[in-house]
Amino acid sequence: MSARPYPLAESKGHWLLGQLPAFRRDRLRFLTETTCRAPIVRLRLGHKRVYCLSDPDLIQDMQVTQHAHMARERTLREVFARTMGNSLLTADGPYWKRQRRMLAPAFQRQRVPDYAPIMVQQAAAAAERWQDGQEADIERQMNALTLGIVTAALFHVDSGNQADLVADAIAELQAIGIRQLARAVPLPSWLPTSENRRQRELSRRVRDVVIAEIRRRRAASGDGGNDLLDKLIQARDPDTGEQMHDEEICDEVITLYLAGYDTTSLALSFCWYELALHPDIEARFHDELDRVLAGRLPTADDVDRLPYTQMLFKETLRLHPPVYFQLREVAEAVEIGGHQLPAGSILITSPYAMHRRPDLWDEPQRFDPERFAGGAERGWHRFRYFPFGGGPRICIGQHFAVLEGTLLLATIGRLHRFELLDPEQRVEMEPQITLGPKGGLPLRIRRRVVNC
Repeated sequence: MSARPYPLAESKGHWLLGQLPAFRRDRLRFLTETTCRAPIVRLRLGHKRVYCLSDPDLIQDMQVTQHAHMARERTLREVFARTMGNSLLTADGPYWKRQRRMLAPAFQRQRVPDYAPIMVQQAAAAAERWQDGQEADIERQMNALTLGIVTAALFHVDSGNQADLVADAIAELQAIGIRQLARAVPLPSWLPTSENRRQRELSRRVRDVVIAEIRRRRAASGDGGNDLLDKLIQARDPDTGEQMHDEEICDEVITLYLAGYDTTSLALSFCWYELALHPDIEARFHDELDRVLAGRLPTADDVDRLPYTQMLFKETLRLHPPVYFQLREVAEAVEIGGHQLPAGSILITSPYAMHRRPDLWDEPQRFDPERFAGGAERGWHRFRYFPFGGGPRICIGQHFAVLEGTLLLATIGRLHRFELLDPEQRVEMEPQITLGPKGGLPLRIRRRVVNC
């Protein structure tokens, strides 16, 4: 709990809607300006009482110290649960703790290199298909690539058409969820709208495939391979020895799908864009790849030998964090920053805005991987840089994402570079569930001559 009182500002806005119109009009500007006003800003978004936290110590209170008094924000939870069921992204309380304990071993730092060959194989295959001078929507290309990787990591490469069916349905479910959350007043799931019917149909289709595969694996007595699905089937609660039943595994598989491809895809897309904007940084990146890889494909063992590539990915997550805001709902009254926050309040903090604070970052709008040189982030406040969140609910896939980001940059970068279609081309951000480029991210692909 914070030991001293922090300044608290009030932001009133419209008499009925509060700051909801400003938030909906330009979320990124609203979050950035609110973050700079005071360490705590009290406001309303429609009928919701909201506190925006913008001090690293207060964010630590929200994410760590007072974690036991927090819950998932209700609207997000209800929309996500329509597809994900009761999973890590929607559950709270003892059930969430149990699921987290059971899934954590599959995503430990020492385990994620098991997935490196899948990542590299998929990226190499995609890169070989591209032609010199080809114009492409790089966001779409990265989206297809990371979706293919999570499909292979979950179902292994021999799952064929069924896994493709799941991947296609998941992408459409993601689009439906984005539309639902964009509405000022979400429509209840029981309304017989065409969208709700389509969502139920797709969810049922995905669940049927996943449940059938789970049962096939169980009948094969663990002979299905060593992918994520097998790890979930074999997982046991370290406290009780219990295993998940089929429906619980299905919920987590769908969640891993939805959370496991979009964010990494966006980070990679923005990284290629920044490299196209900064030829000097791009040249240093390619020099490292040529020196370390000498034209061959990377492996998990190469990751530590590619520090600049890792720095590129981390700086992209600073300037373009896919999860650009994080919410908690106060489950029971709590004190943060010397102020009593009532139950039902919503706490919001924004990595996007915090990563642009001029009092925390030198030239915060400048893309500069050198900020992370020598593991500099290890000496920072834990909530100065937090693209994966923090505390008990920190993203379970963060090590998977960093490994994937580094290996995909290396695998693709050894063969290709990317150019802007026009020297004046600039990306406009589109904040939805995640932060992406508005209208895609068209770039020109150029084949590299490798210097070995």
